[in-house]
Amino acid sequence: MNRKGMRALRSDPAFRADLLRRAEAIKQDASDNGRVEGYVITDLVLEEPRAAVSIMATGHAARSNRKRNSLVRALDAGRA
Repeated sequence: MNRKGMRALRSDPAFRADLLRRAEAIKQDASDNGRVEGYVITDLVLEEPRAAVSIMATGHAARSNRKRNSLVRALDAGRA
């Protein structure tokens, strides 16, 4: 594996934008297109030198996620 190439790819702003786009798609699917409030996307900027995002379920979304595994079921939405 080319370490320099991977490091460059993971720190590329376009890669970060793609991660955020995928996270937004997962959030929309998990929240049933916005009907369930409380899913939050966090851009983990302290994870330098790599791009990383997190999707958290808070409040009502946390209860819904515990009952239905919404985030796990929504992962396929991020593959497109």
